[in-house]
Amino acid sequence: MTVATAPSITDRQRDVLERIDRRVPIKVIAAEMGVSDARINQHIRALKDKFEVESMGELVELYRATPDYENTRSSSTEEPYRNSLYRNSQLPDQPDFPDQRDRVDPGEIILSDSHHVLIDAPWREPREPVVVPSKLDGDNAVLYRLAAMVGIAFGVIAMVVLVVTASLSLSAAIEGKAEVRVDETGRSY
Repeated sequence: MTVATAPSITDRQRDVLERIDRRVPIKVIAAEMGVSDARINQHIRALKDKFEVESMGELVELYRATPDYENTRSSSTEEPYRNSLYRNSQLPDQPDFPDQRDRVDPGEIILSDSHHVLIDAPWREPREPVVVPSKLDGDNAVLYRLAAMVGIAFGVIAMVVLVVTASLSLSAAIEGKAEVRVDETGRSY
């Protein structure tokens, strides 16, 4: 594309192109212009279509070749080496409200620093997480816990025996090997 056939672009597209020329990230462009990132990407896609290019580098080169670029550069009063947008100042930010003041000492506590502190009455016992139920705790805790473990072990063994017995009885009944005894009165035993 030659300079004579440069496409006409809107003011918004020109603003986007100027910022792309300065290598400003898309998120910063969107924040400066007050639109979303997707809208800036749409502007860039439209500019690529108008200039018939595929990359941002080619887009910037063709924009720099237009007479519109020279007019904006000559009328610009901005310093060529301005401060970067990404400046991390070591000074604290100014307070949001005029009644807030800067702190001299980082450890200084002021009224705006108030926070909740859980303080219990001195006669109450400290709250600790409960791991063992209160029935298994106390003076004879070892004995109670041992009895509970033995009871649980016998319960598991009894459950296994009952399940095995029931499964063997059912399998024998299904295969027809089991017999039901009936006495003379008609009752089964």
